[in-house]
Amino acid sequence: MIDLTVAILAGGNSKRFGSEKALAKFQERPLISHMLDIARKISNNILIVVSEDAQLEKIRPYIKNGRVVVDPEGSIRCALSGAITAFEHAGTEHTLLLPIDAPLARPSLLKILVEMSPKHGAVVPSWPLGYIEPLHSVYLTEHAYYHGLEVTESGSYKMSSMLERLQNVLYVSTETLKQFDLKLETFKNFNTLKELRTAEVRDRHR
Repeated sequence: MIDLTVAILAGGNSKRFGSEKALAKFQERPLISHMLDIARKISNNILIVVSEDAQLEKIRPYIKNGRVVVDPEGSIRCALSGAITAFEHAGTEHTLLLPIDAPLARPSLLKILVEMSPKHGAVVPSWPLGYIEPLHSVYLTEHAYYHGLEVTESGSYKMSSMLERLQNVLYVSTETLKQFDLKLETFKNFNTLKELRTAEVRDRHR
């Protein structure tokens, strides 16, 4: 069995969303509950990363298991900061990162990425035009932590900058992953409340 933590990145500013994204309702349940359900199907080791104590207090009632950690005070609010915090606290050989706003993610697809992770610095889904999904990826924890810190110390805060430094990164085509999620809804995230509501209506009418 692969030594794995599933880390849900629940921090960030949520400026375009207009409210605490983790608590936004999808199918009458907050996004944090959906993501915890997905994480539990992959690993018993679950970590939730938030940006500040105020966020922690808001989501605490919805977390029955799983640890919650807060980004260091003064951190830049971005995905890389949350990822570094996750790597620091994971305590397992590998870490699967997940965003807070992917309630349609298929555990079966994510498990395939986990199974590919041994001997790789990261396993990253990649679209035909070159776009990658660093927040649906599996990382060699200590390796990613070290290089993530290097990147931020150099003044960059891009996940792609960290990936460029990692060794033996495996990029997996989304075309291949369609066999586990035909419409690739695993990678669908929601930047606004309107997008979330539209997806909810679409999902309800299937």
